[in-house]
Amino acid sequence: MRKILFSALFLLLIVTGMSGCRQESKNLRSDHIVTGISADFDYLNPLLIQLSLSREVCTLIYPSLVKPEYNEEKGAIAYKPWMAKSWEFSPDGKQALFHLRSDALWEDGKKVTSGDFKFSYGLYKNPKIASSRQHYLNDLLLLPDGTADIERAVETPDDSTLVLHFNKPLSKDIVLDHFNDLMPVARHIFAAIPPDEIRSRASELPVVGAGPFKVREWSRQEKLVLVANPSSVLPRPAATGTMTFLVVPEYTTRLAMLKSGQIDALISAGGITPKDAEELKTTNPDISVKPVHNRYFDSIVWLNIDGDRYRNSRIVAPNRFFGDRMVRRAMTCAIDRQSIIDGFMGPDHAVIVNTSLSPAYKAITNTSMEPYDFNPAKARELLRAAGWTPGPDGILQKNGLRFSFELAAPVGNPRRNYAATIVQQNLRDIGIDCRLRFDESLIFLKNQNEFRYEAALSGLAAETLPFQLIIWGSDFANRPFNSSAFRNPELDRIIDELSRPLESGRQAALWKSYQQILNDEQPRTFLYYYDELEGFSKRLDRVEVNLLSTLYNAYDWKLKR
Repeated sequence: MRKILFSALFLLLIVTGMSGCRQESKNLRSDHIVTGISADFDYLNPLLIQLSLSREVCTLIYPSLVKPEYNEEKGAIAYKPWMAKSWEFSPDGKQALFHLRSDALWEDGKKVTSGDFKFSYGLYKNPKIASSRQHYLNDLLLLPDGTADIERAVETPDDSTLVLHFNKPLSKDIVLDHFNDLMPVARHIFAAIPPDEIRSRASELPVVGAGPFKVREWSRQEKLVLVANPSSVLPRPAATGTMTFLVVPEYTTRLAMLKSGQIDALISAGGITPKDAEELKTTNPDISVKPVHNRYFDSIVWLNIDGDRYRNSRIVAPNRFFGDRMVRRAMTCAIDRQSIIDGFMGPDHAVIVNTSLSPAYKAITNTSMEPYDFNPAKARELLRAAGWTPGPDGILQKNGLRFSFELAAPVGNPRRNYAATIVQQNLRDIGIDCRLRFDESLIFLKNQNEFRYEAALSGLAAETLPFQLIIWGSDFANRPFNSSAFRNPELDRIIDELSRPLESGRQAALWKSYQQILNDEQPRTFLYYYDELEGFSKRLDRVEVNLLSTLYNAYDWKLKR
């Protein structure tokens, strides 16, 4: 009874505080933007990041070669100058030359040079650092052991010139996308840190950048406070003095804080639910909802390998359930994806997909593939053909093994929580025991990277075609986004060819083959691409969100007085 009374009193104080502080927060915060997020960043070091929001924040802190921009009308991405003023490619596609700005400074006053980029590429290569983007360097000239020859492949004739030499012809877009993602760290700081200790000491290492913001405070699991970097020319100091990212795991609390004015933006983990977005139009007209289209997809990752055996001995053996593609196809037929969309997002905010490719790329979409409509009867038929038959308790079994497993998902995401319950019921209906498990985001990411989940409901921001080429790869140990450990030699070959300069017809044909393999194999049950609805106070001016980033121009955001 005392516990109930205490909880009620606590909630009353929160609600009262929120309503009372609405006007106060507006008066006090004219140069301080507060953004609510569901989970903390994994790292603030570009060598180590994996989460998409961490990457977005790093682009506000660190220098990068170019600035990508998405042309919605053309459905294509172009690049504009950033740290690189201009660039040139050799006719054979094996060399790229970047002319760098000479006026960019690290926040401690040291000049950003081509040497910082070369030094950082050496760190990205280090296996102990285990960067999720390490394999980008495999396109450079190689040493006899098959690793990047940084010394020969990266030339720095002077502080403002960076020359890259590749071991094969590369598409210009691949070069710009991949090497733009390899944001540098400051050589004069990291040269004194043993590379083998960078990951283990990540929490104590300095965060020194050259972008529009710099870090003032990072309290893990609580908040990240950025302040304007007065010396930045990439592209300029942030328009707002302070930007705080507040970690609020519970969605309803984040939404209440946006309504009350305690936070100015609500982003990540699905943003605002469509139902709440519709309600806000009438109840809170001072809140603007901005959709990010065609960037994010949710899927159920079926682990193709025996995770325990791989961790213990590095032996690749089929997973007891999902090593069989017939089973994976059955799972997709068994899941009512349209029901998830209709029940949570609404048909205007999501589209069913059967591969990882974004619907934004209509010109190369393969429209001739099997659609995998919701069909429990077909799912049962496929499972029966794979040897799974009902046991005494109604649960499918094969050679004494019950079809019973855990489906993991991260906490704090109402869309995925809703989808997980639908999936659980759908699978129960065909005789599969699916138990739900929800883990804190960073634990979820770690477990997935270590192949500890046989099934996981997770998502990716897969906005660019070059990124599509790193999601998959049979060398899954070095492809952290291939969390299903899916291997397919033909897909490897297609990915390799798509990395090269190609005429448009050949490129389109390869992309259709890429989709066909994923559609046939179903290494994941691709659920849908969805609109992430980001919420912003209308006091927050100059906000631009797009396919590439929610924080695309956060350095320009400004609160109206």
